[in-house]
Amino acid sequence: MSRSMADQLRAALPKRTGPVTPWNPSRRAVARVKNPLPVPDQCPHCRSRVWIGSNAAIYGREYGEWPWALMCTGCDSYVGLHPFTGIPLGTLATPAMRHARSLAKDHFNQLWQQGSMTRSEAYAWLAGALGIADVEQCHIGWFDVAQCSAVVAAVKARQA
Repeated sequence: MSRSMADQLRAALPKRTGPVTPWNPSRRAVARVKNPLPVPDQCPHCRSRVWIGSNAAIYGREYGEWPWALMCTGCDSYVGLHPFTGIPLGTLATPAMRHARSLAKDHFNQLWQQGSMTRSEAYAWLAGALGIADVEQCHIGWFDVAQCSAVVAAVKARQA
């Protein structure tokens, strides 16, 4: 998102008067999100209603500095929210998708955490390896199981 778009998004939000919540987000935090995904009204997997609530409903206790998640009322799909916003970190994920995303991130993070490239360079490489024309559309949190498998395979091939 261009700086002017971020400024427009921040300006569109009303001044916050109460505590920061997903319904009363930080304007600065919202502006930092480069590619905000909309909050879906229904789960793409089972078509049930989704809601925003404490991640304690998932884990049994709150985790993290921003303990909010978007959760499906009908199946076990959920996704966290960008800190201090109501914007999903990715798409609602089933248990299989969450497992696949975790494996993909574990493999992908090796590329840049070992210091051979920056995180941005690693995402640019990954977008090219997966045939994603716009690197801004390359987010593991947006991927399905097959795309996550492709991430693992691409990283393994690069490291071979």
